[in-house]
Amino acid sequence: MPETLLLHDQDNELIDLIKRVAAARRVVVVTGAGISVNCGIPDFRSSTGLFQQIRAAHGDLVTSGRDLFDASVVFRSAETADVFYHWMTHLRRQCAGAQPGAVHRFIRQLADRGTLLRSYTQNIDGLERKAGLSVWDPYSVKGDAEHVPWQAAQSVPLHGTMEHLSCQLCSSSYHFSEQSSESAIRAGDECPNCQTRSQVREACGRRPLATGKLRPTVVLYEEPHPHCEDIAKIISHDARALGTRRSSGSSKQPQDVVLVFGTTLKVPGCRQLVRRLATASPETTLTVFVNNEPVCGKSWDGIVDYQVIGNVEDWCARVERKWSVQTKITQWTKTRKSGASIASSSSKGKPKSAAIDKENMSAAGTPINVIPEKQTVTKKRNGTDCVSSGSAGSDSEATVKRKRQRPCAPSAPPPVSELLLPIRRSLRIATQQNHVYCHSAVSICI
Repeated sequence: MPETLLLHDQDNELIDLIKRVAAARRVVVVTGAGISVNCGIPDFRSSTGLFQQIRAAHGDLVTSGRDLFDASVVFRSAETADVFYHWMTHLRRQCAGAQPGAVHRFIRQLADRGTLLRSYTQNIDGLERKAGLSVWDPYSVKGDAEHVPWQAAQSVPLHGTMEHLSCQLCSSSYHFSEQSSESAIRAGDECPNCQTRSQVREACGRRPLATGKLRPTVVLYEEPHPHCEDIAKIISHDARALGTRRSSGSSKQPQDVVLVFGTTLKVPGCRQLVRRLATASPETTLTVFVNNEPVCGKSWDGIVDYQVIGNVEDWCARVERKWSVQTKITQWTKTRKSGASIASSSSKGKPKSAAIDKENMSAAGTPINVIPEKQTVTKKRNGTDCVSSGSAGSDSEATVKRKRQRPCAPSAPPPVSELLLPIRRSLRIATQQNHVYCHSAVSICI
């Protein structure tokens, strides 16, 4: 059974989990209707959800609110179909007036940070597009302004959207109007394309054709998905992307994370999606389920790593606070490094103190502290020893140790003692040469 954590607890394990999610390298998000409840859109299965509202209004027609989203029940009679179209039009207007919530903005921040691999949603409200995410729409034509190829899509609606209406006969697609004007196309209207074809046939003296009705491009229960192959291709691509990384055995290495928000995982397709993504690379992928109620049991053991019980928006807020802390630390580190590099570059080329002989004197007669030259002892032919300073005119006669001096300001002139250094050095070399010549003459005479 996945490890269960309470979001309101200040547990060290929960804090560590939030840090790991905030530092993730790639993130895949799977969302349900729970993330849109605070946006004014009802969910489906709760006590105040859409299923209960439909049952309370049409209890004599359906035994459960779920029946109006079952393809085998909805189109069984004209009465149930009209009720379905009415509720879809009502839900479309609710979605049109809703604005993205905290979870939608959290997913957008993931995309802005460059860590969002994909967002899969079971919702049909279209709030991901309002949040600024690029949404894959199979009904958009290539070349349109809103057309997004699946490779560049940040959000994939698993059950379709309510932005389009499709004819049940000719499959013509129309925009689902958000307004309630008389000229607006609504769910349940007759298809304009079918009407035009039928009128042309009647003008030619031929029998009219059947006219289809427009329905929202959402996938109902017990209905094959019209774009299941395209979605399967996207899921396979993302699963391979999660499985391309090998584990390094380090817990500090950024991981790939699969986040599951606001869903009960009762839809078979969503369960298969989470299993596929979580098991693509279990060694390097962390799967976290966040919901108000515990959902994952023993059947999810080895698939979901952590089950966090709490409000999804509170979870997103805690991760965002961790992001802000990481950003401040990164900016402080960059500022410190840039300051150190500027200081090191400015210290290059500054004058350094030079060591001079102990016997040299300054212009005022003050002795300057130096390290004495290294003396060498040589043995003469007659067995006597004499001390010499090395060969004449060579800078390697003595080993000179230099001391570092603090660099002075670029605009300040050097001290007088440093200006006299070349003169004193020349005097010292000349003195040494005379000293060597005298010793050599004495040795020849002996």
